[in-house]
Amino acid sequence: KHLMDQFDPHFMALVWDSRGKTLRHELYPAYKATRQAPPRDLFEQKQLIMKFADLIDLHQVIKEGVEADDLMFSAAKELAGPYYRVVIVSSDKDMAQTLNEYISIYDPFKNQIVDAASFEQNFGFPVSKLPFYYALLGDTSDNIPGVKGIGKKGAADLVKQYQSLEDVYVHIDTVAPERMRKALQEYKENAFLSEKLFQLRYIPIGSTIA
Repeated sequence: KHLMDQFDPHFMALVWDSRGKTLRHELYPAYKATRQAPPRDLFEQKQLIMKFADLIDLHQVIKEGVEADDLMFSAAKELAGPYYRVVIVSSDKDMAQTLNEYISIYDPFKNQIVDAASFEQNFGFPVSKLPFYYALLGDTSDNIPGVKGIGKKGAADLVKQYQSLEDVYVHIDTVAPERMRKALQEYKENAFLSEKLFQLRYIPIGSTIA
């Protein structure tokens, strides 16, 4: 009801994670391995929510082997445009990759709306560089390794100075301080793996407005 009152949406969809392994587990078996086990009654709650959503005709999206983040990213890209503005309700940091002039994100925990302009103002670099940033920083919540020894400030500085992760390694001799350069050289494989793990994937799902 809060979302309905705040946004008065014409259309809504509920997106679910698929159970079991995903494409990212094929790349990195330890993906999300550090997460705590979900509450015992979580799946019972999910079934009740799905049943309720069916009763009120709330469209639901789920695809085997595909994470909800990729489905939201895909649906938003398929639907957003001059005639339809999309608001993604999520607190996940990786969803910022979807932001553009037609797509914004609402964080229900912070009661905050983020668009591409406010993202860039906050981070100091454009949305397109977000996978580059987390390739360096990593993401402990998903067990994405990143480059050990590089924190938020170091990652942000590199993202602002270089065009891409590839650009960093092309110009590795120019990276300073030496400690950071050595970390990049030692954990190069992790950096490129982390970028692939963090990037959202477009999965054609044929989203339509009906």
